Amino acid sequence: MTEDTTSRGQGAPATGDEPAHDPADVDRDHGRRAGTDEGTATNHTDIIGRTDPAATRPGAAIVHQDETTKIVAFEFDEGQEMADHAAFHPILVQVLRGHVEFGLPDRTVELNPGEILHLTAKLRHRVRALEPTTLTITMLLPRS
Repeated sequence: MTEDTTSRGQGAPATGDEPAHDPADVDRDHGRRAGTDEGTATNHTDIIGRTDPAATRPGAAIVHQDETTKIVAFEFDEGQEMADHAAFHPILVQVLRGHVEFGLPDRTVELNPGEILHLTAKLRHRVRALEPTTLTITMLLPRS
């Protein structure tokens, strides 16, 4: 399930209920209010179980895609593998449930729920599920 929420932009009329400027809202590094009131927040739920593993390979489903990010959920059965491959863009790998062995050119890392691994673009890697596992890959796409 996905839910988009768009914030009231600067051009929207004030309601009179806005709080007075709070000094805590000042960005300490830049000396002004941090961020913007315009934008979109997208809440993704039900990631675990979004797809089913195939008999010989993990299942995959796109969770989110926009101009700067693509998130894909993978469902692994115990023992399933993804052989050596690479992503064209930098990625973040996050384990939501389960446990995987993540092979890198210079070492193997075991990833557990709540852990994130960042890979630079084109870094070869492989994945093997040590138990039924759900993980997400977040591809960090360049701005066009």
